[in-house]
Amino acid sequence: MQQQDLNKLLYPNESMENESEYEGDDFEEIAYDFYKRSVSVSSDEEEQYLNPILNTLKKPESRYETPALLAEGGEKRIFKVYDKHLNRFVAMAQAVRAKTDRDQEQFLREGQLTANLTHPNIVPVHNMGIGSDGTPFFSMELIPGDSLGDIIDQLKSENPDYKVHYGLKTMLSIFNKVCDAVAYAHSRNVLHLDIKPDNIRVGQFGEVFLCDWGLSRVEGHIDMGDPEPGELDADLLNDMTLSGTIKGTPGFMAPEQITNDKKNKQTDVYALGAILYLILTHQLPVDGENANEVVENTRKGKVIPPLRRKTNEHVPSGLAAVAMQSLALKPENRYANVQTLQADISLYLSGYPTQAQHAHLFTRISLLTQRHRKPTLWLMAFLALLSIVMSINLSIIGREKQLSENNFSLYREQQEKANRTNKKLSELSFSTKTVLSYVSAVSMIQVAEQLLEHDTLTSDRKQDIQVHKARMHMVLQQFNAAAETFQSMEDPEENSPGMLGVCRKFAAIKPDDALPLSDRDLALFLTTHYKIFPRSLAMYAYYHDRRRKRPLNPEDHIDVVGGMLARLNQINSSEIPELKLSKRPEGYHLDLTHTPYSIYTVEIPLVYGQNVLQPLKLHSLDISHTPVSLVRELWALKVKKLRMVSVNLEPAEGMAGMLKHMGVEQVILGKGDYSENTVSYIRKQGIEVIEEDIE
Repeated sequence: MQQQDLNKLLYPNESMENESEYEGDDFEEIAYDFYKRSVSVSSDEEEQYLNPILNTLKKPESRYETPALLAEGGEKRIFKVYDKHLNRFVAMAQAVRAKTDRDQEQFLREGQLTANLTHPNIVPVHNMGIGSDGTPFFSMELIPGDSLGDIIDQLKSENPDYKVHYGLKTMLSIFNKVCDAVAYAHSRNVLHLDIKPDNIRVGQFGEVFLCDWGLSRVEGHIDMGDPEPGELDADLLNDMTLSGTIKGTPGFMAPEQITNDKKNKQTDVYALGAILYLILTHQLPVDGENANEVVENTRKGKVIPPLRRKTNEHVPSGLAAVAMQSLALKPENRYANVQTLQADISLYLSGYPTQAQHAHLFTRISLLTQRHRKPTLWLMAFLALLSIVMSINLSIIGREKQLSENNFSLYREQQEKANRTNKKLSELSFSTKTVLSYVSAVSMIQVAEQLLEHDTLTSDRKQDIQVHKARMHMVLQQFNAAAETFQSMEDPEENSPGMLGVCRKFAAIKPDDALPLSDRDLALFLTTHYKIFPRSLAMYAYYHDRRRKRPLNPEDHIDVVGGMLARLNQINSSEIPELKLSKRPEGYHLDLTHTPYSIYTVEIPLVYGQNVLQPLKLHSLDISHTPVSLVRELWALKVKKLRMVSVNLEPAEGMAGMLKHMGVEQVILGKGDYSENTVSYIRKQGIEVIEEDIE
């Protein structure tokens, strides 16, 4: 563009006669002045609107605001604060004791040490300084979620949500991330010395952070010169741990922390082992009534093996061995470093035996089959098929052999026939002797009578069959027939001592074998002859009596109930136990408080099972302060009111279902007998729960 054209553009209203005035250097100066005048000047308010971040950093007032206390310990308080510079919430640590410069210096050492440990599983430090009130602080990442201690507490209380989200593999993943953080710190020559569940934060999206490095120690010293930037100065940072004092948390401190011996990487390995132990059992590895006792037992190395702990979950033996090696009394007997510990955990997760386990051959084979399930199943199927083929071939060979033997002489054939007959008789006799129960006593008596008709029986076999036949008559209350069978034996007192006398006694009480004993006499029969009438026969006698389906009066039948409770619980007495049965307007009530009975059910495997209290048709029952411990002992009962103070039934999670199945409307428990979750779940079933103080 020519200069004249530019003049016309800039000054369209001026006469072109003055063009010469704008030529040369003067023209450039005039154009510059015009450009400056054309740029708009913004106000302060517009500047703040256009540059909010820059203006926030320029402001002199405090960077942090709206503090909210999150936690407080002996050394520092943790606040949730809003960082105006970063426009986010962060966690701020402030010293609890900051009266002296030395207190403040010690607090700031922790912040500087943590800031120099850069790892995905170590909480990052954002800033450090002195607040307007003169209190030192450092700000860190704010981690929403739970501590590992909170998670384990929820798992211990059987919280269903936590059990779903934090299975063993997930907990081991969290533990492995903690190990990563400790291994990194060790690579920087830093010992944590206070690893515990409350210092481990677990975020909502899988984040795991190891926090609170206030007791940490840097190994080694710098002898010459100043440290490089980012290098940890042991001479500066190690002053934060006071010598001569015990620092740490009982249950997670290694023995050398208690005795103030030299601490090394194995000291942190001990704490990691304690956390693994807690994950497996939800209990500390060392017991104690108080902190001092826990510390003393730690010093002596009294670690209880995880497999001896009573837990709701199965404790894998491989992981139990890893925990025990980590918790060894002497540091040299523990894992040499964190990576070796992690390697053993990886072996377990991969289906291999851990090094600490020292697994024997059977365990190795079992784990091998679990790692290779498909090939193992195919192999088992092949072996089963091979077995079937071999059985068929052997059967064919056997039949061909039998056909060839049929061509032998008549004498040989008769001899084989006699042998087969004796074999069948032996099998029948054996079946009679080894009957699992006397449930089919009527039929078995007929079998025994047929066997006794054979002349081929030996004397011993015949006497054996007679004993069983007589006992089957007894469980059927056929005392005359039982006495006749005993009398037909060569020496009844040698084979069944005392039983002939019992049969004669009750035959006199009940001459007609077809009629049943009265409830009182049946109770005497079941109870007073425990020395010669086994517990199993008593159960069969009770079973056959109940099969008669005769009408009963609870006030009479209570004697039978007492006799059976004594026999079921193996309480041998020559007298019938007196039970407290009372009739109330709403129905019968049975008081079993402080009785020694823990078993109420007559069980004949695969055939019969009945609670002996069931025929009483109770309205209410009191089993307080009794040793009954299994839910299934009460399952078949139907009662409206149940009192069970100081009774701990297992499994506790089956309590609500059991009570609903029983039709219970009101249950009385002792305070503290069951967890709040269990009591709450019972109430959700529409059952009234009353909690009494335990005497």
